[in-house]
Amino acid sequence: MKMTEESVVREIVVHAPLEQVWDALTKSEHLNRWYTKNAEIEFRIGGRGYMEHGWGATCEGVFTEIDPMKRFVLQSLDGDFTTITSLREVENGIQVSIEYQASFISQMNPATKENMLFGTAQFLENLKSVYETGIDNRSKYWKTWIGIAHTTNEKNKGTKVLQVKEGSVAAAAGIKPDDIIIEMDGNEIEGYDSFERTLNQSTVDCVVAMTIVRQSEQLQINCLVDRYPVPY
Repeated sequence: MKMTEESVVREIVVHAPLEQVWDALTKSEHLNRWYTKNAEIEFRIGGRGYMEHGWGATCEGVFTEIDPMKRFVLQSLDGDFTTITSLREVENGIQVSIEYQASFISQMNPATKENMLFGTAQFLENLKSVYETGIDNRSKYWKTWIGIAHTTNEKNKGTKVLQVKEGSVAAAAGIKPDDIIIEMDGNEIEGYDSFERTLNQSTVDCVVAMTIVRQSEQLQINCLVDRYPVPY
């Protein structure tokens, strides 16, 4: 991941022909294979792009730049948010880069920013999976949660709890803001992505054992796993 004050980038390499990857990113029927529940794409400069991602998330914008087989730019309807998608041939495939540009990125809540980037990474991994193996993994994404907002602990390993939703399973387990989760069921938690991936491997209604650092003290907390609140 690359990051500046006003932009963030996620990248992946897909082992597939350039034209196939370009179509995957620019044509409605191809986007629906790996990314969107419903895409309505008018792929021309000045054309609109609407994408329903699932889990209650949508985006809509206008295509402002198109360089065939290389790059295109989608500008949000209010003009505040720009998504730049770039393709580059590399030795072992096509490198796909998704860059988000906005003046408010540096002011975004850390958990919101990491959630956006994590979602992008999940979908890029699914692009790779679909076009390399034919396997669509979306049914395995965002199945579980415990009711916290969190962000990577920059000072050391783990992810730091920012908020605990009232009435959530995390609240019932005694998890508190500023707790740092460093381990789950014996798996080390390195940061935001690590926590989300590890939690999503759990099943709904099971109990996970977490190691938490609270004011320099290590605690063991057992927490029920809940169903993700927004269905696909």
